[in-house]
Amino acid sequence: MAEAPLLFDRYRIVRKLGSGAFATVYLADDETMGRSVAIKVIEDVADIDGRALREVQAAAKLDHPHIVTVYEVARESDRTLLFTEYVEGSTLRALFARRRLPDADLLEAGIQIARALEHAHGRGVVHRDIKPENIMLIDGDRVDVRVMDFGVARLEDLTSITLDGDLVGTLSYMAPEQLEGRPTDRTVDVYALAVTLYEGFSGANPLRGKDPATVIREAGKVEFPLLARSRPDLPPALGEALRRGLERNPQLRPSSVDFRRLLERVARDLPEPVEKEGGRGRRRLAAAAARFGGTERAAFVGRHLVAGALSLAAAGYLLPRIPFYPESWVVPLAAVAAFVSLLSPVLGGILTLGVLAPPAFGYGLGWGVTYLVAASLIFGLPAWRRHGWAALLPAAMPALAALGVGLAVPVAAGFLLRRWGPFSAFAAGLALAAAAGFEGWSMLPYTFSTGAGPALEASRHAASPGAAVEALARFLDSRPELLLQAVLFALLAVPLARFLTKSMVRRLWVACTYLAVVYAAFVLAPPLVVGVGVGLGRFALAYVPCVIIVVLSALLVPVEGRSPAAED
Repeated sequence: MAEAPLLFDRYRIVRKLGSGAFATVYLADDETMGRSVAIKVIEDVADIDGRALREVQAAAKLDHPHIVTVYEVARESDRTLLFTEYVEGSTLRALFARRRLPDADLLEAGIQIARALEHAHGRGVVHRDIKPENIMLIDGDRVDVRVMDFGVARLEDLTSITLDGDLVGTLSYMAPEQLEGRPTDRTVDVYALAVTLYEGFSGANPLRGKDPATVIREAGKVEFPLLARSRPDLPPALGEALRRGLERNPQLRPSSVDFRRLLERVARDLPEPVEKEGGRGRRRLAAAAARFGGTERAAFVGRHLVAGALSLAAAGYLLPRIPFYPESWVVPLAAVAAFVSLLSPVLGGILTLGVLAPPAFGYGLGWGVTYLVAASLIFGLPAWRRHGWAALLPAAMPALAALGVGLAVPVAAGFLLRRWGPFSAFAAGLALAAAAGFEGWSMLPYTFSTGAGPALEASRHAASPGAAVEALARFLDSRPELLLQAVLFALLAVPLARFLTKSMVRRLWVACTYLAVVYAAFVLAPPLVVGVGVGLGRFALAYVPCVIIVVLSALLVPVEGRSPAAED
């Protein structure tokens, strides 16, 4: 393949980096200087009066470590070309989307941006388009910011409002006087930086997602809720600094110098990370995850893996124990169901439950109909609420109990299914009770009862759903600890993530409190409520993996979209 021709006898285009409403950016090799450069090509159709050349010439005067360096500006008959340093990293927008930026790093980034603005303002250059898309963090172990597009932003003013996504994003960071077409000064950059930082810390920008007409109409009226409402864990001084930067009256806004000093004051009061070296390692892992596709893809893969694992556990455990299919069919049926669940959790869940339906009817028409109704509700309701990937949790309960991790089902249901967790956990408890009745378990993983024998086998050929339900009710009446266990499952399936905060110490306190409640519930409740003793040795075997799962979940589960790795 022939090499791309040289541009201006020195630049060889490598690839296109991206494009927006006003320019296209390319990566190129500067063969004269032996370095990579970014070339922004601005067509005249977006620059009717030649403002681009004048603006970038002004930007080329800037020389600051946190401003992208402008190497050269070239003018052709129909376009302007801007040659700058090539920065390899992630924009703040990408980091906000992945929630991979620790508070301390975001604050340091804000300080560096303020220093860049201070330098530019001192030379009479106003950016006018500070926003997460125009801030780049260089890949590495320390925070190193580059502010991009100095001067070019004036192309994107109110005279050229369109529905283009780039421009809508620009509007949501503009100061009220910009939106209203009034005279502006340097503090518009401070306002935009304050909006950017507010969004990074709180996860919200009141104007993002609104149409341009609404943004302009609400100029000067938008209210930013106090940062303390969404992030009470942050220093009050940070909320006050952002409040001052977000002043609608430009005369009350701090200068870039004063705003930088406010942020530096906050940085001195911000708690130090617990493990600085560990933080570096986590940032490397975060960068690797970003290259893999970010948290959205990881979450997608995780949901499908959970669905496949639950399908395999349910079918793989139950099919060999229910005499219906030929023995040679069991492994292929379980494997196919799990594979379909990996591809489509909902379809895989339906297939898994469908494969289990004929054995249920083999126990009698009553049990078959009862199974269909129960399975439809237990799987269908969470699936309807878009939790189909975890809705097989009750069906997998007997297998999880046999593996010794069943005691972690309540906390798993709370994390995976949120408000539907108690419903699913209670159903899991009933599924475990039914398994005990059919298999004749006398000693369960969590409680001990003298009742023995496969009590439900006597109702094997129940002719009607009523007879099957009556048999199950009589069984639970004789084994009240099983019903109590299902109730405890439901009560303990609280969405534990709601009680987690940014502080690792508080997270550990939450985990320990939850584990203490689990211990008290399963050790003290059976003898006190139903007069049934507890086999402590058997309970301990199930409690240890529960402790591990709860602690890891409390430490790793994100809070309000932020990963714990990014929070300490």
